Amino acid sequence: MDSSSLAVTSPPPAAALLSGGRVAVVAPFSSGKHYRAEFVHRGWECIAVSPATSALPSLYRGGITPVGYQGVVTHNEDLNATAQALRALRVTAVVAGTEIGVPLTEQLAARLDLPGNDPATSHLRRDKGAMAAALARAGLDGPRSLSTDRLQDALSWAQSLPDVQDFVLKPADSAGSDGVAFCAGLGDIETAWKQLHQVPNAMGGSNDHLVLQERLRGSQYVVNSVSVTDLRGGARHTVTECWADRRTPDGHLYDRLDLLNRTRMVPRVLADYTVRALDALGVANGPAHSEVMYVPGRGPVLIETGARPEGFYDPHSMREATGSDHIRDAVHAVVTGNPRRLAADRPRATVSKISLIAPYDGVLDREFLERLLNLPTVRGHVGALEPGGRIQRTVDLLTSPGRLTLAAEDPREIDHDHAVIRAMETSGLYRSGAR
Repeated sequence: MDSSSLAVTSPPPAAALLSGGRVAVVAPFSSGKHYRAEFVHRGWECIAVSPATSALPSLYRGGITPVGYQGVVTHNEDLNATAQALRALRVTAVVAGTEIGVPLTEQLAARLDLPGNDPATSHLRRDKGAMAAALARAGLDGPRSLSTDRLQDALSWAQSLPDVQDFVLKPADSAGSDGVAFCAGLGDIETAWKQLHQVPNAMGGSNDHLVLQERLRGSQYVVNSVSVTDLRGGARHTVTECWADRRTPDGHLYDRLDLLNRTRMVPRVLADYTVRALDALGVANGPAHSEVMYVPGRGPVLIETGARPEGFYDPHSMREATGSDHIRDAVHAVVTGNPRRLAADRPRATVSKISLIAPYDGVLDREFLERLLNLPTVRGHVGALEPGGRIQRTVDLLTSPGRLTLAAEDPREIDHDHAVIRAMETSGLYRSGAR
C-alpha cells in the first residue's frame, strides 16, 4: 500500500470487530459527526474517512476528533489505496457525512461492492445545472437553468427568456446558500458573475462553472428522505420530514423551519414529487436533503437535492421532540436494510428551527445569550454560542451564528419565543467591536 497516498490512524485488530458491522463515514463534518454515536448505539463501529487537510475547505479543517473512531483514513486522491484500506478494515457500509464527501462515498461503495449510489451519475447529485437537466429528461418540473463558464452565454440565455424578469446565479456545487445571488436583470447578472466566477466556494469548488436559473416564486419547503435498494434492485424512498421554510423578506436568509404533519395534503404532494425527483437524480441509497418550491400554477419544483443528511441541526433536541432525526433514520436504514416505520399521527410536539441572523460583525453578549438559551421552548442549538464568542455578519446559512431548535405543544409559544429572539438580535445579543 502506498503510504504517500494514505494515512491510517489507530486501526484495531480484526478480533476487535463488533458483530454488528463497521461503517466508514466519509467527511464526518457538520451533522455527519453525529453518525458515530448513533452507529455505536446500534452496535456498529466507525471509521472516519477524510481528505487530506490541505484538500479540505477551510470550513472543515480540524473538524475531526479521532476519539471514538476505530480508525481515521486520510484520502490523498488515491481511490485504490483508500478502498484497499477500508477493505482491510472489513468495512461493511459507506456513508457521506456532508456534501464534500458525496462523490468519494459513491466511488468507495462501488469499489467495495457495497450499497450506494452509482458514481457514474454523481454529477446529478452535485451540479445544480445537471440536476435541472435530469428532472427535465424525467418529465418533472424543474427551474429553467443554464450551466456555463462564459458570462456572455449567461447573458444571451437570460435574454432568450422574455417571460423571466428575475434570476438566481449560484455555484454549481456548493451548499448552505453559499454564493447565491438574486439578479434583477442583465446588469445584476454581470455584477454577480464577476464576484463569483472562479472564486473558491465554501465546499472547496472552484466556481469555474456557474448556474443561472429563473427565480422561482412561491412557498419553499425542505424534504428529508432515506432510500434503500430492495432485493430486486429498485429504490425505495421514505420521506421522513417535511418542513415549511420561511426566509427573510428578501428571500435570501434563513428565518425559520416549521415541521409539518406528513399526513396533510401539501406534505403528501411534496413527498410524491420528491420521490420521483430522487429517482431522476439516481438516489438509490442513503439520506437526501431536498429543497422544493411550491409555485402557484406549476406545483412542486425542485431547487436542489443533496445526497447526505441535513446539515446544521441538533439531533438530540430533534429526538427529544419527535423521537427521531435524519441521522437516526439514515442509520436505521443501514443497520436493518429497511427504512424506519413512520407513525401516521402528527408529531408529538410542534417543532421549529430558528436561524440566528447577525446584522454585523461582533461578539455575543453574555447576559442576552443566557436569556436566549433559556427561553421556555428552546430545546437545543448548533453553533459555537459562547459568551464573548466572535460572530460575523450573516450573509447565508454558513455565516449564521447558530440555529436553535424550539418545541412546544402550543405553536403560539414558539411564535412568541421566535419574536423574542428577533427582538434580542436588535437590542443587545450582538455587540460590535472587540471583546
